[in-house]
Amino acid sequence: MIAYHSYSDQELTALLRSGDRAAFSEVYQRYWPLLYRHARKLLHIDEAAKDIVQDVFISLWTAATEFDAQTALSPYLYASTRNKILNWYRHNKIANVHLESLGDFMTAGSNVTDHLAGERMLAKQIEKEIENLPPRMREVFELKRKQNLSYKQIAIAMNISELTVKTQMNKAIRILRGKFGNSMNVFFPFL
Repeated sequence: MIAYHSYSDQELTALLRSGDRAAFSEVYQRYWPLLYRHARKLLHIDEAAKDIVQDVFISLWTAATEFDAQTALSPYLYASTRNKILNWYRHNKIANVHLESLGDFMTAGSNVTDHLAGERMLAKQIEKEIENLPPRMREVFELKRKQNLSYKQIAIAMNISELTVKTQMNKAIRILRGKFGNSMNVFFPFL
């Protein structure tokens, strides 16, 4: 049996492109709880958050075979969630105040029509900065980000103390927040 849980997002994306249902199932298990918490935090409505996340996964499966090989899964899912939340607000004619509260998800100075391009550029800049982190710090950050491991699980995997994991993670977050501020929360909801 193939251990899909050990695959990176990039490997899962490639499998999704070929229509692999087990890869989709792994992506669903890996990201549903994160996307739901993210949507729930923004909407404060449980059922709407569940519906939106479900729509994100339906859209993912429908469009997966047409993905560009370079599609980054996490940013794609968070952008899709954000866009569906924006559409939900528009559809339900919520006051502009609510739309403004979603401003954190748009790059400074961009408007609704070009926010995806700005978001992609920001994602690339963040990825570049992650690559520039010291190796151990980067490994800790990536294990948290890509596999959503707990500090304890990371400590066991890397054969280091849980305190070292926490310290490395805090340093990585401090470095990245220093460069990107709260914009990072769109890409890394665990921060």
